[in-house]
Amino acid sequence: MKHFFKDLTAVLAIAILSCDSGDEVFVQESKEYLPLRKGAFFIYDVTETQYTLGQSESFNYEIKMEVVDSFPDFEGDYRYVIFRSRKNEGENDFDYIDTWSARVNSREIVVNEENVSFLKLKTPVKQGDQWNGNTYNAMFEEFYKAKEVSVSKIINGITFNDCIVVEQKNNEDFIVALDQRTEIYAHGIGLVEKQVKKLNYCSVGPCLGQQQVESGVILQQTIKSYGVE
Repeated sequence: MKHFFKDLTAVLAIAILSCDSGDEVFVQESKEYLPLRKGAFFIYDVTETQYTLGQSESFNYEIKMEVVDSFPDFEGDYRYVIFRSRKNEGENDFDYIDTWSARVNSREIVVNEENVSFLKLKTPVKQGDQWNGNTYNAMFEEFYKAKEVSVSKIINGITFNDCIVVEQKNNEDFIVALDQRTEIYAHGIGLVEKQVKKLNYCSVGPCLGQQQVESGVILQQTIKSYGVE
């Protein structure tokens, strides 16, 4: 009987620890949100507005990301080589831009963009959790936040039922500069949406505080199609 009560107490303790008063949802496996393999491709619609010296210019184009190779690394993870190409509005073919890479395991998604590595997702994670996106580069700490976990999103008319919304930056300074960046990852697919708004405002003279854009970029990238070739 003593053993029975001892075992029962242990079971109840585990049950209490397992229950979350806020009904929080944990995501356990990073790799399920960027399940790369050789031959996988992703095509995105991109709308971009660039600001230079107060003047703006807008572009509409497509970006294709294609996994062209993979290999095990010394840490026991797999690294994936990703070719990026672009097709401008009105063009028929994609033109190669550059090469990125990614390292994905059950705990982390690390993407190397133009020779700078960013920790895109760190698990296990629940809504509100944060991690340093610059863990694997020499830049200052910048904490990413799991803004939403296991939510449904409709993107380009496609419904994705299990998504993580990662808020990379959301500054509240509307006087000198605006920096807002978000990425959405869908379970079993990968990156389905990216939004960037980085603007520098006029900060000298009568234009101070008027949100007069001097330089920067506004970009929205949404998934159009994906698969394996």
